[in-house]
Parts: sequence; C-alpha cells; structure tokens
Amino acid sequence: MNKTLGFTMILAAACGGSTGGPMMDGHVDAATPHQDGGAATDGPVVRGPDMAHPPGTDMAVIHNDAATGGTTTVFTIVLENHDYNEIVGSADAPYINQLIGQYGLATNYMDSGTHPSLPNYLDMISGDKQYIGVVDCDPKAFCLTLFGNFPVDKDNLGHQLTVANIPWRSYQEDMGTACNLTGSGNYAPKHDPFLYFTNIQNDAGGLCAQTNVDYSNFATDLAGGQYRYMWITPNLINDGHDPSNDPVTALKQSDDWCKTEIPKILASNAYKHGGIIFLTWDEAAGRNGSKDQVPMIIITEQIKSAGYKSNVAYSHDSYLATVEDLFGLPYLGKAAMAASMKEFWQ
Repeated sequence: MNKTLGFTMILAAACGGSTGGPMMDGHVDAATPHQDGGAATDGPVVRGPDMAHPPGTDMAVIHNDAATGGTTTVFTIVLENHDYNEIVGSADAPYINQLIGQYGLATNYMDSGTHPSLPNYLDMISGDKQYIGVVDCDPKAFCLTLFGNFPVDKDNLGHQLTVANIPWRSYQEDMGTACNLTGSGNYAPKHDPFLYFTNIQNDAGGLCAQTNVDYSNFATDLAGGQYRYMWITPNLINDGHDPSNDPVTALKQSDDWCKTEIPKILASNAYKHGGIIFLTWDEAAGRNGSKDQVPMIIITEQIKSAGYKSNVAYSHDSYLATVEDLFGLPYLGKAAMAASMKEFWQ
C-alpha cells in the first residue's frame, strides 16, 4: 500500500479508517462533503456505541490507517484570539490564506464555548475544561473559591501518549527553562495545557521537563524525527495575542511567523512521509462574527483536493477525538461524541 496518513499529533485532528469496510470505533463520523463547496450531504452519523474503542476493534487498522507503519508525525500549532471572519479571506493574513487555498479548511469549527484561553487549551487535550472558568490561572494556582486547584488529577492526551510509548513534546516559544510554570516576558504558561495535569507536572520521573520544552529545541527534534506528536505554541507576540488592542497588527505578526516557521515543517522528512499539520486558534474574540467560530486548517500532502472545505460541525473536541482515534487511545471527555475530521484525506 502507498504510504499516506495514519497517526496524528495536536494544532488539530484525523480519524483512521480500515482498508476494507467502515470501522466501528464508537465515534461520530462526519458525512462525506462536496469537495468543491464544502457542504456535507448529510449530518454526522453515529457509528457504534458511545464508548472508547469497543472490544474487538482492530487497533492495527486504527494505528496504520494508510500503511504508514506507525511513523506519521502530527504537528499542532495553536494561535490566539481571532475570529473566523477576521482570518479567512483577509489581506492581513496572506500566507495563512495561501495554506487554506492549497490544503483544507473546516468552515464550521468551534472553540470550547468558554472564554478566556485556558479552558480552550485544556479542552483540546482532555475533552473537558476542567473548571468552570471565566479567568486564566497559572499551572499551580487556586482559581478563586469556586474553581479549585491546579494541577488537576485528570487524564489527558500527554499522559495517554506517554503510557502508549508514543514520543511527544510540547514546544513553547520563550519558555526558557523546561516545564516553566511561571510566565515572564512573552511566555504564558496558560498556553501550554500539558502543565496543568498532576500526572505530567508532578511526575516523579521528570516527564514535565522532558516533554514541555522551549521552542528552540524544535529544529533539532524535527530533523531527528523521534517525536510523533509535536504541539507548538508561539509566544504572545507571534501567536496573535498581542498587541491585544490592535488585532490587525497581531494577525499580521502571526501570519509572518507562520510564513517563516511552517515551511520548515513542510520541508522535513517527518512531514513528507505522511505528516499532518493542524493549524487552529484557541478561541474567537467576538469582534467579527461568531464569538466561538475559528478556522481549523488541515495541511497534508494527502489532502483530498486542493482547497478542500467542509462545513461539518467540528470543534476542539473533534481535534482530540481524531488524534486519539489515530493513535488508538481511549476517548477522553466530550471527545467520545465528537465528529472525526478524517474526511479531509479519505
């Protein structure tokens, strides 16, 4: 079989299917949309029971969706605080829109529905916002009386990957010291969700420092090809967060960062051999359209067609669901009922 997509890594998602008939994975599978207009012919269809991979599911089929041999690398890039309508078609984001024209776009993708940033990041890797949040908190914090303490003793994608012996890392621009729990300069811990969980932050074996590192490590790791899940958060300037009072300038800055950094991934062996990039935003800011709608851009050489669009209702939970499906991991939280995004390359 040809070497195409199989596994994934976190900016967003993909769900594996068998080489024969449909796979009973317990997930919500999006209907096949028109390739030219992005409109689905039907709504999502539930396949199988609402549970993690049911007994008898062929894990080899999930792990090796297209004969990648379990080597596919998933890159996730998360940017900040811009609405769908501020980005798609904007002259202020020419490179991002070039990617949209070449690859895939989910046109009906939503954040977690809760603001500000932190609940969205937590939802992307655990299927749950972990607290009833209206504020951001540091990884070791008591977030007001009603919210509780961090870190939380809950499962998450990072821990799942570790248990499954799937090498992964979260790269934070300007983090400095690995597993840095304190923000300074243009580094914000609230944009690294893996820091917020007990089984990562307090792991006796040093898991936090091994997996949550400064972005300066990325180039060497990319060339080495060791890590199969690579989460990337630019700093507060490059992710479009700041200047918060000037969203146009902020968007231009994040577009410039993408224009510089994403081609490095596209040129890598890890990407060329079945890799996939999920590029998305943590949340909408409500300045221009839906307060929760953000773009999800799916970049892969196996895209179904250049400029492929889908208006199926996807969300941050869909991202997690897809990643877990392709790595053969149990579904966490709301990912169990989220629609898969595998349509973009199948």
